[in-house]
Amino acid sequence: MKGEELVMLPGPVGVSHETLLAMATSMFSHRGPKFAKLYSDVREKLRSLLNTNGEVYFITSSGTGGVEFSASNLAGPGEKVVVCTNGFFAERLRDSFLAVGADVTEVQSRWGEPVDLSELEKRAEGAAIVAAVFNETSTGVVNQAKKIADIAHSKGALCLMDNISGVGNEYYMDPWNIDVTVLATQKGLATPPGSSFVVMSPEAREKARKTKKRSYYFNFDLYEKQAADLATPATPAISILYALNHSLDQILSEGVEKFTARHHQNAEAFRLALGALGLNLFANKNYASDTISAIKMPGNARKVVETMSKRFEVVVSTGLGQFREDVIRVGHMGRVDMKDIVTTVGALEMSMKLNSIGSFKLGDGVSAAMSKYLEQ
Repeated sequence: MKGEELVMLPGPVGVSHETLLAMATSMFSHRGPKFAKLYSDVREKLRSLLNTNGEVYFITSSGTGGVEFSASNLAGPGEKVVVCTNGFFAERLRDSFLAVGADVTEVQSRWGEPVDLSELEKRAEGAAIVAAVFNETSTGVVNQAKKIADIAHSKGALCLMDNISGVGNEYYMDPWNIDVTVLATQKGLATPPGSSFVVMSPEAREKARKTKKRSYYFNFDLYEKQAADLATPATPAISILYALNHSLDQILSEGVEKFTARHHQNAEAFRLALGALGLNLFANKNYASDTISAIKMPGNARKVVETMSKRFEVVVSTGLGQFREDVIRVGHMGRVDMKDIVTTVGALEMSMKLNSIGSFKLGDGVSAAMSKYLEQ
């Protein structure tokens, strides 16, 4: 083996050599014109990617930090927040609002299913915020962001979407009337971990100005003041932002429409391969993500994942929570292409054979995936 792993995780994802090299810049003042230019460039490119004119706040943290920034600045103590929970990260979103003292109402759906819109309609009355995970990393479900936002606004609430693993699916922040979007570098943005971003509509910014501040590091007022000067309150992850700027150039050069179309084609090819191997998605197929696939593998997930890594140097992940031993999660986002999908399917097939799982013929999955790429 070459000793070069193919990283097909649901995050962090593989990063191109060109993007990694962009991090090799020498350090400079984060209070000077060079950083202001970098800040402005990244902000405008993120706006283009998300289809928004919202303000972008740069936070040196994981995606969870971006979620906590949003919760601590938007939800006052005792204020009603409705959180749609249908997976591990939706429950983390819920816990972030609970931690800042919000009065949280849950709209629960079974893991693998989308948000229950009829239940949301019933329970959103009087809420200040309706929050959901757009793309649930634990289950591979993409939720109905526009419909959730419509319900939120019909009740006079703001709509917050955790879109940390959703970049690669179609997403229209302003046209869908989403007030807050949380992003992080290490998934569809195909950049090393280290920075998150919170994008806010004018209405969300006004709410944040009025909400009592309960954190210094995540104090919205400090971020708002510094954003006017194209800066951050604390030292930013300059190298990560340089890498992100390069990665965003790759996305925008490809074109956002083609970028999302490539993700859809890769996801469809992978799903065809799973069907040929007799495997099923954990997610409701009508709400399957184009960036992550969670595969049912009852009792065998860990040994297949280990075989894929040790024998074939393809790195994927097991499930989360109670499904850790029963689900395999594969990320197909960022710079993933046909070669990566076919290689991953091949490693999955051989690992299943080596562990005496399934009754398919070797090559069935690869052939099914390749047939998708031959379509005109």
